[in-house]
Parts: sequence; structure tokens; C-alpha cells
Amino acid sequence: MMGLFGKPTIGREIRRRDVTLLLHSTHLYKNLPSILEDGTLHTVRTLRVRHGVEKAVRFLHDPRRYEQFAVGLDYLNASLSFPNTQLLYGRSKTDWKAEWVHLALDLELLDHPDTLFCPVSAAAEFGKYVTRGLDGFRALFADEVHGQMREGLPKNVPTHPQAEVLLRGPLPITSVPAIFVPTADVAREIERLGSRHSLSIRIETTPQLFVWPKWLVGK
Repeated sequence: MMGLFGKPTIGREIRRRDVTLLLHSTHLYKNLPSILEDGTLHTVRTLRVRHGVEKAVRFLHDPRRYEQFAVGLDYLNASLSFPNTQLLYGRSKTDWKAEWVHLALDLELLDHPDTLFCPVSAAAEFGKYVTRGLDGFRALFADEVHGQMREGLPKNVPTHPQAEVLLRGPLPITSVPAIFVPTADVAREIERLGSRHSLSIRIETTPQLFVWPKWLVGK
């Protein structure tokens, strides 16, 4: 249906919901150094081509997950507005806040025709809920998603805490305007790594992105 100001688009929905962050979380020690060195955010498939199937496993946090849905090998997962803290907590061996950083990705990627959306984990029921386009984006913010209710959530946060955006990769490091880190010490370490490869990416110390969000407390 045509709106008062033109055809509805993902771009209009992004602005209407005040979405300003598209985040890909990566491991500080396991993945980030190779991303900065290669200048590329690799998919599972390109990691396997580059390193071989067996060696690529060391870069993957849950190798079996990527086989559980059709596009898993060729896409990078991301979250909207806030990191997937439940996932990061589950994949961390010690303190998740000390192990991860969040790469801010260009919001324009949300409107790319290859971009996919899933209102729950993309691996749920072998990718059954993965979709695309404006309807797929809107589904992230449905009133109810698998028992999770929208009431009380910020308007830019998806209804389900495991909701995903899937971006066709690999992506160049130029798609990353900023890296969000938990402490000044981590920021200095990334600046040191980036200087080796003549990279100029904005690094922001944002401890608020490394805490359990208040809307998930008690859930």
C-alpha cells in the first residue's frame, strides 16, 4: 500500500524505527586480527577456501550451525540496535564482555537485495523462518515472535532477542565504519593492530553495548 510520502521501503522503516546500528560481533582474539590483516569479513565458505575445511574450524564458534540452514555458508550474521547477548554469553568460555567486540556495519546493507532477515535464530528449524525484503524486515518487529512479546521494548530493538540479519559475504573492511569495544585498553590494542595494516577505522569505547540489556532482565 502506497503511503502518504511514497512507497514503503526498508530505508523508510529504518528511519521510522530509529535504527542506527547494524552489528556483527566477532571474537577479539580468535577473529579480529585476521579480519584486520585480510581486510575482509569472511563467510564460512571463503574461510574454507582460504584455509581448508579443517583449519577453518578454528575461526568458527559453532561450525555445525552453519550447515543447519541453506545460506549459512555464504552469509554473515548481524543484529539490529543491540548485540545478541544471549548468543555471545553462550559462546564465551570466560567473561563474554572481555572476549568480543562489535563491528558496526553500513546500514545501507540492510536494503541490499541479497540481505535476509530472520525473526528468530536463522538456524531454527533449518532456516524455516529466514525471509527477505520489506516484509522480512518488518517481521523482526512483530507484536509476538515465538512467545516473545513486543510490549515494553525500544522501537528499534527486534521482538525476539535471537533475531538475525543475514548479509551475503564476504564483506570488505570498508563496510565497517566503526568498532565498538568494552574498555580503553581494548581500544588501544585494536588501534595497535590496525596501524600495522594502515587501517583507519573509528574505535569507540561503549561499555553500554557489553551489558545484559534491561529489557531482557528476568527473561
